[in-house]
Amino acid sequence: MDKKVQKRIAFGYNRGFSNNIEINELQAMTVKLIYELYADGESMGSISARFESCSIPSPYNNPKWGKQAISKILSYERYIGDENYPKIIDEELINRVQRVRLEKAK
Repeated sequence: MDKKVQKRIAFGYNRGFSNNIEINELQAMTVKLIYELYADGESMGSISARFESCSIPSPYNNPKWGKQAISKILSYERYIGDENYPKIIDEELINRVQRVRLEKAK
């Protein structure tokens, strides 16, 4: 039985030749930077403004980055890797981001 092919894949990945999900190195650098900046205390709005001023395209290839796009990336658990997705972010960084998010929610 064939595995169901996911239509849309997460920012930071591409679909490879045989439908495998592979890391998109340029987008993965953006994902890592989002995690690092946020873990170091930068706000989603500040990250968005930084990316827009540097002309880094959003996940939908737009010049504008919304806070929702940043939030979605920060909450996507597959970045630590699973059976289908290669690892982009290590667990320690994900845990740091989750602690910051919890603190900001208080």
